[in-house]
Amino acid sequence: MGDDTTLGTVVLGLEGFALREATLVDGEVCLAVETVGRRPGCPDCGVVATARDRRTVQVRDLAIGGRPCRLVWSKRIWRCREPLCPTATWTERRDDVARPRHGMTERARTEVCRQVGKLGRPVAQLAGEYGVGWQSAMHAVTDHGVPMIDDPARTAGVSSLGVDETSFLKASYLRKRRTTFVTGLVDLNRSRLLDIVPGRAGSAVTDWLEGRDEPWLSAVERVALDPHRGYFNALVGGLDAPTVVVDAFHVIKLANTVVDEVRRRVQQEQTGHRGHAGDPLYGIRRILLTGAERLNDKGQARIAAGLAAGDPDAEVWYAHMIKEQLRSVYRADGLGQATERLEAFFDDVAAVAIPEIRRLGKTIRRWRTEVLTYFETDGLSNGRTEAINGLVKRIKRIGHGFRNIDNYRIRLLLFCGGVNWQDHPTAHIRRRSPRLIA
Repeated sequence: MGDDTTLGTVVLGLEGFALREATLVDGEVCLAVETVGRRPGCPDCGVVATARDRRTVQVRDLAIGGRPCRLVWSKRIWRCREPLCPTATWTERRDDVARPRHGMTERARTEVCRQVGKLGRPVAQLAGEYGVGWQSAMHAVTDHGVPMIDDPARTAGVSSLGVDETSFLKASYLRKRRTTFVTGLVDLNRSRLLDIVPGRAGSAVTDWLEGRDEPWLSAVERVALDPHRGYFNALVGGLDAPTVVVDAFHVIKLANTVVDEVRRRVQQEQTGHRGHAGDPLYGIRRILLTGAERLNDKGQARIAAGLAAGDPDAEVWYAHMIKEQLRSVYRADGLGQATERLEAFFDDVAAVAIPEIRRLGKTIRRWRTEVLTYFETDGLSNGRTEAINGLVKRIKRIGHGFRNIDNYRIRLLLFCGGVNWQDHPTAHIRRRSPRLIA
């Protein structure tokens, strides 16, 4: 190496610093560094300063060789030679290396943000590895993560929007708190979480849409959502005439819920108690929700035997048949066949007086247009939104729950919000092929 500056730049990765000493103290690498270069001018009057003293500052840095590392920075204290200058002395600063009163270097704080945001690691775990408090680690995540989250390019180019809610805080009997929810907005084309807003009312989505500009709103052409009238009204009112599709998964889920409700009611009427092991209907509760095309002969025989023993009025059988008929709508070859099957579904619903089935029919009829739009949008669904919800739940498990909605939002958007991390690519080391053994 030619000089100290080159050594500090190559080995330390810190331009303008010189490495004076490297020691190992209690298993931790301590690097003694100092700045090199010309004397600076006074920040007020510009007169060339003179060195007065030094003071040592220690900050955490990236690990070296698997060992924790700290920089022992011998900072120079400068004195202004102008007697009339109000600035008598000052300590040198390099905010690109380590900011005042921060216990870590900026590159260490950037790495903490990357580990927490991109890899989904707990903040407390990173704080322990770097020997700082939880607040220091979280401040690093916030300082470096928020600018990436707020980058307009992250949420640009959205043409298909998915909306769904997830739970944020579970209900607590002792604290007399109900379960609280947040609404997630997802880009269905790129599988990225655009944002989360508190609550699951339509007003939450309306407020979020009001924060978007007109070009962004006009670019959204399709929307997928569950049967939620509040979301529907907010999206139709806030966007420029989007094509709305009710998610097929949630429609079939409504039908499965009806099967469960009818089975429980009939179970209670026949036995006087909820399902127990050995009860006919309780024994087939799961396969009743399985698609008919997925059942083998044994499964179909189990359903037939259970219904014969525990469903004297064929109410559970009819609910199961209605559920399969609704599922057949989504297996249609096109819009025409789907419309015919949906009308047949409405006719069969109207033929019985089972209250749960009647309620299902009213719900599907209200969403008839949005259900059939599924066939006009090449099967647009909220499947990618549900995949994002799985990542949301992963972060909740890793964090062992959240109470601060702002921290929760930052963690989710960094992990599954389509943030461009701009990592340095690592070159592959090419190895020689092993010799062929004759």
